[in-house]
Amino acid sequence: MEKEKILVTDDEEALREMVSKMVNRFGYETATAGNGIEALAALRREPFTILITDIKMPEMDGFELMKAVREEFPNVHIICMTAHSASYNYTDVVAFGATDYITKPFTVDEIRAKLNRVIRERNLIWDLTQKSIELGRTNEELKRLDELKSIFISSVSHELRTPLTVIKEFISLMLEGHVGTLTEDQKEYLGIANKNILRLTNLIETLLDFSRIESGKGLKLRFEPVRLIGAVEDAVMTLSQRLEEKGITFENRIDPDTPNVLTDRNRLVEVFINLIGNGIKFTPHGGMITIDSRGLTEKRDYIKVVVTDTGVGISPEDLPKIFDRFYQGQTTEKGIVQGTGLGLAITKEIIEGHQGSIIAESKLGSGASFIFTLPLFGVDSVYNLILNKVMEEAEKDKSSFTLIRIEFWDQRNKREATLSTEAWEGVMYALHKMVRSVDTVIPFPNNKVYFFAFCDKKVAKEIGERVDVKLTQGGYVPKGTDVRFKTYSFPKEARDKETFLKGCRLLLKED
Repeated sequence: MEKEKILVTDDEEALREMVSKMVNRFGYETATAGNGIEALAALRREPFTILITDIKMPEMDGFELMKAVREEFPNVHIICMTAHSASYNYTDVVAFGATDYITKPFTVDEIRAKLNRVIRERNLIWDLTQKSIELGRTNEELKRLDELKSIFISSVSHELRTPLTVIKEFISLMLEGHVGTLTEDQKEYLGIANKNILRLTNLIETLLDFSRIESGKGLKLRFEPVRLIGAVEDAVMTLSQRLEEKGITFENRIDPDTPNVLTDRNRLVEVFINLIGNGIKFTPHGGMITIDSRGLTEKRDYIKVVVTDTGVGISPEDLPKIFDRFYQGQTTEKGIVQGTGLGLAITKEIIEGHQGSIIAESKLGSGASFIFTLPLFGVDSVYNLILNKVMEEAEKDKSSFTLIRIEFWDQRNKREATLSTEAWEGVMYALHKMVRSVDTVIPFPNNKVYFFAFCDKKVAKEIGERVDVKLTQGGYVPKGTDVRFKTYSFPKEARDKETFLKGCRLLLKED
């Protein structure tokens, strides 16, 4: 820190010499100047830490001097000397860059107090600046280490997936008897190995998800209409062995007639696996886990889903942190902490990626409930979750984007055709075989399909024609059924994003 060196400026020689002597008595080094011009020249010749200056001076007054000092020497602190009858106040001098002011005439104690205050403030600012610099360096180092950590996790996870896939496949072949008959002991040991490979595979997928989130890429979601009850059943099938081992009863209370949700099916299954798996960890032998619906949200555009267990519960101090990454406050009935602390954090990311929300409710010793919301499938959810996002990508990449509507027409009855379930499944199979990975297919069963394609109007027309040929000549639609398509392209048919989105909404809502 700099040694105090103070410049006293006043056009009255007697006053500036008196102030200079006072300051010298405090142990500080001083110099004097007769006006603002002399003061600036002195500041340019040698460094000063504090300037004490009068306001009314010839050639360059105190206000002009303060302004010049602030621009050229921003680290110099300024104390103004003012007269009792002056027409300006503290606010005026501070506005010109002064740190403080003192009214003439003043005593030795008053000038000492002002100097002490300014020096304390200067030292505090200096300390804060140094700490801010150190904090910035530390933050940059942490960012670098965090980036290295994410790269390491991603690289190792990717490298582990290939050998694990090979091992899993060979174990499956052995269990299926392709390499000869196995003894019961061999089957048991291979079954244990296979179960642990599945656990390790799930861990790797979790780490890859974490790596994507940490890198700022977020989770890639592919939306489609999904039956809620089916996603639950898939998750339970994955966890059936663990449920059986702990003797935990599972009840799926979702009504089969519940409307479809618009979601990434694989990610939704992952949510249920994480939440049911969490319940299995913390529920004692013989307990119960249930999944149910709590109806719709107030706007009736989202459905509330609740996963409840009869486990050990969550303590009040742990409850607010339960979705934090790597947080492991919760323990089993035996007091053991389990897992990576990432499952619930990733679950929250997935739900929020659907513009939903998730909360936990619990009382220690009385189980836990996780309540989350999912968007109902419909025009509004397609518009909000898909169209808005793909248009952001199109604008960012300056690429063309087209909404393609495929519909079916009954030639004989001259009306829109509704396909049978079997025909519809065949149509969707054929379309998914044709679609590019960057595009999205959204069916409105059993009569319309929408393509969200990153292409211009010409390519979109070619896609529509290929779909027509594939479905009619491939026998995917009944005889006498026409395949029709309509396209709407950006920026060809809409000058800006807002106009295009309005047009898309109309196209989605057309009967």
